Amino acid sequence: MEAPLKQHQSGAWALLLCAWLLALVSTIAVLFVGEVMGQLPCVLCWFQRAFMFPLVLVLGVACFLSDAGVWRYALPLAVVGWLIALYHNLLYFGLIPESIKPCGAA
Repeated sequence: MEAPLKQHQSGAWALLLCAWLLALVSTIAVLFVGEVMGQLPCVLCWFQRAFMFPLVLVLGVACFLSDAGVWRYALPLAVVGWLIALYHNLLYFGLIPESIKPCGAA
């Protein structure tokens, strides 16, 4: 009975590690673009980052502690960030009227 449980836990940990690596690479990439390349982010980019940056810490601690229940506090951050990104893309592609200037227009 213990072998299937260990398999499930190692699978959950691998997914958690992948989520953390994705958040880490995303954070490093946007910091590189902003700080090294000098491209200033628009307002919506700042809001997206406000929900993405904490994921590096939250998911990193969860990986360290092997906390598979991290989804309870990481998912709201990811969903809100995703919704802002969706709105941002709809603005950028002109599918909804502009009330906020998207990237490149600021």
